[in-house]
Amino acid sequence: MRFTVGKKIGAGFSIVVILLLVVFLITYIQVNNAKSTNNKFLTVDQPSSFAINHLKDELSSIHNYMQKWVSDESIPNEPFKLEAAKLLDSNLITDINKLDTLSKKWKNIKGGKEELIKIKEKLNQLISLYNTGVRFVLTDVESYSDDRLFVAQSTFELEIAALYDESAELLDQLVEIRSEIANEQQANNNENFTSLLNLIIFIGIVIVLGTLLIAIFTTLSITKPVQRLKQILLDLALGIFPNRELRPGNDEIGEMSSAMNHLVKGLKETTQFAHEVGQSNFNYEYQPLSDRDILGHALLKMKDELAETERILEQKVKERTEEVVKQKDEIDSQRAKLEELYNDVTDSIRYAKRLQDSILPPERILKKYFPASFVLFKPKDIVSGDFYWISKYKSELMFAAVDCTGHGVPGAFMSLVGANGLNSAVNEHKLADPGKILDDLNKYASESLNKGDDENAVRDGMDITLCCLNKKEMKLRFAGAYNPLYLIRDKELEIIKTDKFAIGSFKPGEKNFNTYEIDIKKGDKIYVFSDGYPDQFGGLKGKKFMYKQFKETLLTTVNESMETQKLLLDQKIEAWRGTYEQVDDIVVFGVEVD
Repeated sequence: MRFTVGKKIGAGFSIVVILLLVVFLITYIQVNNAKSTNNKFLTVDQPSSFAINHLKDELSSIHNYMQKWVSDESIPNEPFKLEAAKLLDSNLITDINKLDTLSKKWKNIKGGKEELIKIKEKLNQLISLYNTGVRFVLTDVESYSDDRLFVAQSTFELEIAALYDESAELLDQLVEIRSEIANEQQANNNENFTSLLNLIIFIGIVIVLGTLLIAIFTTLSITKPVQRLKQILLDLALGIFPNRELRPGNDEIGEMSSAMNHLVKGLKETTQFAHEVGQSNFNYEYQPLSDRDILGHALLKMKDELAETERILEQKVKERTEEVVKQKDEIDSQRAKLEELYNDVTDSIRYAKRLQDSILPPERILKKYFPASFVLFKPKDIVSGDFYWISKYKSELMFAAVDCTGHGVPGAFMSLVGANGLNSAVNEHKLADPGKILDDLNKYASESLNKGDDENAVRDGMDITLCCLNKKEMKLRFAGAYNPLYLIRDKELEIIKTDKFAIGSFKPGEKNFNTYEIDIKKGDKIYVFSDGYPDQFGGLKGKKFMYKQFKETLLTTVNESMETQKLLLDQKIEAWRGTYEQVDDIVVFGVEVD
């Protein structure tokens, strides 16, 4: 009986399959064990930790609501009272029950069961005190004006506060216990997977060694003649015919060798024919190997069709050339239209810049009101979303730095709204209080931009710092939306923060801007600005300039004249920016009290 190639390969692969089945069985057992452990972690340990933390949060919220219940006179249907009642009557009890259900799956009493029992006792006492000591005592507005308020405050301070602290401490202990258990469970999972990995590696090494032995045996009996066949195929793939024929054996590979000899002979004849056809020798005689020689008959057909194909190709090349020329003309026409459109858009934007420049105070007015001052104004694009503004009303010298949403054309439109709103507040409404001016500006912006509840309302706004300087009284009143004010006195910089809501971010009347007042003296330097300067990317690592470096720059240049300060600030930010693109509009407004 011949030991055929199929039998040789089948024996080798059978051994490999057996080894793989062993690996699969061991892996299946280990994975099931790990799955069971992980399932406990996901269904018990982790949900327990989540439930405990959620219970802590709910208890903290209830305590805060109860503290507010005692301290703030309020009506019965106040939202926080309704929420407190919901937490006490429903949510807290649900959380306790959920945690009680999960605790039944805890392995032993050391897993936190004792602590949970104590917590439930404390929480029941606490819920009772919250209800009887506060909730059911301060039931209406009138209860805050009699002895019931004193009773509720005493109960809260003497009993509830201490009991809450004990409950919170027990919950912290339970969180720590369950966290340790969860971590231990996770460590066990990791250990199991590590053991599985080591086992798989060991068996993998065994499989590799076994496969190597099989490969050696197969090489001795099979691969040598296969290598000869492979080499001939590789040579044929490169167009190289073998110098000698193969010597056929008595197995399947021998049959393949004999077939290869016939194939090489046929390819040589076919190659010669193809060469002749490639030289346009269509009269060369060629006979297919047989009636079923598909390649041979195809080559004969190719010989007959090549002349017609060449003619058709020449015609198509001619037509294609004409089409390309036509497309080129069309492209040139479209390019010209695009260039014309680009020029129109650019001209429109430059005209918009002239409009925006018209709202900016001219240099002579700036120096008239503020002889010792500077404005560093650097738009990101042709037009800017940042702008500066000055005005005078009676003895008040007003100046502001405004940062509108966006930059470029959208920001420029917002800057027009902002400038018109400020002028309207001062010139038409005769307002001199900075906070009231900003309130009026917020109303103007809301009406101008159709801000409302509908989905089509404009959501843009602006940040601003507005100052009113009275040199007679040596007072500075100011208000702001997000943007702070910097005051440098005796080489020390003071940051004066303003309100943390923007113009246009709320409906008129919902909020009001505050007016702040400080005493000033000669030599004080006041700076208002947008976020474009500190937000600029640059430096060696491409990071933001940041407010810290901005303040340091102001302090290092404070002894210079205001014009020199402007020059140094400009040089500093340009050196920092380097090759980076300017990310936002920049405005820095500096005023020295003289």
